[in-house]
Amino acid sequence: MGFKTSTRACEFYLNLLQMNYKHLIFDFDGVLVESNEIRFDGFRSLFFNYPSYEVEKLIQFSRANGGLSRYKKIRYFFEEILNEPISVDNIQALAKQYSNLVKQKVISAEPVIGSLEFLSSYKGKCDFAIVSGSDQEELREVCQVRRISDYFVEILGSPESKESNLLLLIAKMHWGKESCLFIGDSLNDLDAAQTCGIDFIGRDSGLVNWSTMNNIPIIKDISRLPLYLKEF
Repeated sequence: MGFKTSTRACEFYLNLLQMNYKHLIFDFDGVLVESNEIRFDGFRSLFFNYPSYEVEKLIQFSRANGGLSRYKKIRYFFEEILNEPISVDNIQALAKQYSNLVKQKVISAEPVIGSLEFLSSYKGKCDFAIVSGSDQEELREVCQVRRISDYFVEILGSPESKESNLLLLIAKMHWGKESCLFIGDSLNDLDAAQTCGIDFIGRDSGLVNWSTMNNIPIIKDISRLPLYLKEF
């Protein structure tokens, strides 16, 4: 499963198996769709006229901050890597160019194994929502074209942070935090879940070495998710 084994951890997982999660909140890239590398390559294309070693610094930052919005990543590239100022308008313009580069590729990307089957099997048994670092407008269009929008009560993305969107979702839907589960693949996802006080499962998409972390249940793909849900 990709996590350290201990008595404490085993007890944690046994308790988790007994949880009756009613509201499942998914990250998108790397959790429902195999699109992380598409996102990274999008920055390479967007900044093709900049030194490649500077762009690769951005890719490294993006891998380490998988749940961060493109707006913050673009700002980081200019202000922290290039040491250049950048206006909000220019960030918005670059974010739009980035969307044009990646959107169709994300639409065509392979689903994470088990994701479509899970959504179909558990529809009506659980509430589903998406909270992603991807641009919200783009994300909703992608989900619409992929014909998965109807599975979700909400699809939320950037420029709002994941923490803000999680809290907004829970409050709007009147969900109890104890019955919510967030499924993500980055440390940002984990941090957002912990900040909001909801449980978390990590999908091993390759962004994080989850084996170094105790008490974080990990799944290789979504086909394994039912193991952590109480029988309905």
